[in-house]
Formats: sequence, C-alpha cells, structure tokens
Amino acid sequence: MRDRELEARLQDALDAGHAVWLIGDVHGHRETLEALISKLDLTGGDLILCMGDLIDRGPDSEGVLRLVERTDRIHSLRGNHDEMLRLSVSPKHGHMMKSWLKYGGVETLTSFSEDAGAQVEIARRWLPLIESLPTEIVLRDHRLVHGGYDLSKTLEDQNNRDRMWSRGIFQAKAPVDDERQVIVGHTTVQTLLGPEAEGIWSSELMLADGRPAVLGIDTGVFMADEARPRLTALNLQDSEVRSQSRVERTVGAPA
Repeated sequence: MRDRELEARLQDALDAGHAVWLIGDVHGHRETLEALISKLDLTGGDLILCMGDLIDRGPDSEGVLRLVERTDRIHSLRGNHDEMLRLSVSPKHGHMMKSWLKYGGVETLTSFSEDAGAQVEIARRWLPLIESLPTEIVLRDHRLVHGGYDLSKTLEDQNNRDRMWSRGIFQAKAPVDDERQVIVGHTTVQTLLGPEAEGIWSSELMLADGRPAVLGIDTGVFMADEARPRLTALNLQDSEVRSQSRVERTVGAPA
C-alpha cells in the first residue's frame, strides 16, 4: 500500500532543498520523540516520516498517535505493531489479541484508559489513522519500508505483510532495487551489531552511485539500559544522523 500524495509531498520537499527526516521505531515513547524532534531544528518546509511501530512497549502510545494525527509535518509508515493493533481490535479481524498483548499491547491499551472496559473501544477509534498509513514509500532515490522485503519475490509481488514483517533484507546478496536505497526500521541495530553498536546499520552492498544498498535506523528505544536505548533520525537530504537517548525510564515488552 502506497500513498502517492505523500510520496509527491516528500519528493517535492527534497527537490526544494528541505530536510526530510526519517525517525526509527518510536514504540510509545512520546517524550523521547518530542526531545528528538527538538534537536532537528526544523524550518518551514521540513518534514518527518516515522518508520512505523508508533505504538507498544512504551508508556504513551496514545500520545504518539495524537502527535502524528494533529501535526501536518509528521507522517508515518505502518509497522507490524501498528498492524497488530488493527488485527486485534478491528471487528473484521480480532484474531491477534493474545500475541499483541504479549508484545506491547498491554502498555498501549493502558495508555488509552485505566478502565479496562473502555480500552478496546478507544483503540478502535484509532483504526482509521492506522489503516491510512502506507506500508511503503517510493521516492526517486529511496525506498522506505518498515520491515523489508521477502527476497524470494519481486518488488512488484510484495504484500503488506512482507513489507511490515520481513527481515530478510539484512541477508540480501544483491540490492533489491538497483536505483534506490532501501531504508528500514523493525530490526534494532543492537540485534544486528550487538548492544554496544553506535549509529545506524549500513549494508556492505553498494549501489552504483556509491551509497549503501540498505540502511537500518531502529536503535531500540524500548530496550534495556545496557543496550543504550535511543531514538534516531536520518535526513534524506544529506544523510545526517541525530539521536536522542531514551527520556522515559520504563522498559516495555521483550523484543
């Protein structure tokens, strides 16, 4: 699922010389997100695209959703955790509740209300926003997706689940797109490189223009303190990276 209008807006911003900041998985850490945004020194035409997983694990998933909903310059992809909410509370689905609660849904429902009887009904109010979030953004020089791609399929044959859940991109032996750099969240840098990892993950595969074929920018804001949990932003305009250590002191569900 793509959002052509959003793609055009992002590309126009880049063409006009504005910053387009990608922000890794927020996981309900609103205070950390706001602290990171304050570091980005946004000017008039700059935009933000979150890489998905707005919710779960952190203490204020509702606050993160509200921020995306009310702020015209902040947009988001749909991640697998956002999808788990949809598949857990939607009257059309409702079959993932047990898994969702195990992987962060409890924290999300609690952020909606302390009244257990009201939590699911409030969660359903967020379905239109979540269902509107694209699972892929394709720009002139970049392909942005939460999880990655199923390497056994062509790009044209990928489905929403592939884009939100796949992790095979990190084992790719050749670029999945010869012309565009793929940027993902979903899999933490600490998982890929170890708890002492600095910066973001960069593929050893190179495109013809010299850029890494894949970048991973999820820096584990929900992880334990020894993993140096942080939230990271990458500027598509010039590849600048800025990070914010986790502000909240709570740690949510396991990875």
